[in-house]
Amino acid sequence: MSWITATLTLPSPDCCAVPGEGTYMQKALLKLGIWLLTAWLIVSRLGWANTIGPQLSWEKISQGKETLPVIEAPLSGLEERLFADAADGRLNEFSLFEAALIASGVDNRAAIGRYQERVAGWAKELRQSGCLDCAPQQQIEAIFEYLHRKILYHGYDIQCTDLRQAMDEGRFNCVSSSVLFNCMASELGFTCCGLETPGHAMSRVFLQDGPLDLETTCPRWLQLKHDPVKQAEAVEKTIGNKAVQDKTKLREVTPIKLAAMIYYNRGVQFLAEKRFSEAVAANAKAFRLDPLNNTAWGNFLAAINNWAIELGNTGQFAQAVALLKSGMVYDPHYEAFAINFVHVHHQWSEHLCKENRYQEAAELLNRAAKEMPDQEYFKRALWEVYGRWAVGSRQ
Repeated sequence: MSWITATLTLPSPDCCAVPGEGTYMQKALLKLGIWLLTAWLIVSRLGWANTIGPQLSWEKISQGKETLPVIEAPLSGLEERLFADAADGRLNEFSLFEAALIASGVDNRAAIGRYQERVAGWAKELRQSGCLDCAPQQQIEAIFEYLHRKILYHGYDIQCTDLRQAMDEGRFNCVSSSVLFNCMASELGFTCCGLETPGHAMSRVFLQDGPLDLETTCPRWLQLKHDPVKQAEAVEKTIGNKAVQDKTKLREVTPIKLAAMIYYNRGVQFLAEKRFSEAVAANAKAFRLDPLNNTAWGNFLAAINNWAIELGNTGQFAQAVALLKSGMVYDPHYEAFAINFVHVHHQWSEHLCKENRYQEAAELLNRAAKEMPDQEYFKRALWEVYGRWAVGSRQ
């Protein structure tokens, strides 16, 4: 009986379609309805707590006579304020820079202030250098060059989502570099937004003669602006993927959604380190900030699934089964949950039979067969247990 490990999507938002035709009021009501629905789902099922440190709670979802575990995604003090600020889809109390630091794990106003002073210092240095005494596009080129020469000097690292790594160590990925460029450009008077495409993030600056898109992971991006082929080659050499050629695949994203990208990037890293509760919590927070983000939701489900597999492989069968049941409450159509529900029961019943606990194994498989009456495996496995039980009793 084989299990299925779910795959998390690396830094990539969903390409979910937004409402098309209809009045402004219809769109607003639809957006409000989606937000209320997802807020209810997250709050009622994930049980946001006021303590620090994601946990597995075993008494949250009642199903018949048993309780199923849910993931608590506790918010730090600053996260509580950030999420309250983001509830209307806009940031008023926090800037993009502050939101990105909070999503990176900073929960200290003084630390945020120190990082803000560094950005202000860099902006002051740029102004005093005289390199901004030129046309807007040349100013952007100067900011971009300064960013890679002075700040992002240690190069691209796909795991470096944390904004502090970019500022303290000069290591960055597409999300942290895009956030930092947008913050620097905004500090110097430009209007920017983030861009998303599956697996990647970029920046967009709004200039008088039209938007300028920047591949912030590529130091030579603007030097090669007149040669798209070499631009694409430079990007591929840096990050292993070709530059986005089709602009229709790019989606403008708000500061809130950029913060959500930081959360689910961290979730991917937590999962790679087998920090399962933190992986699930990070993706839950990302989904809460961006309820239309299918990637964050898919990563949330995948992390639950892979956590259950790990529990099963370490002999924590009851917890694994309960976690998979929770997953099926969140999304009954997520195929890996059902497959691994069978797999964990196979592991569990084998473990019981090896200890000659045949009656417990039979009872276990009977319960599972009632929960999944269409799954033929449980019926076959039950007869196999009866056979082994009969043989064992004669020995």
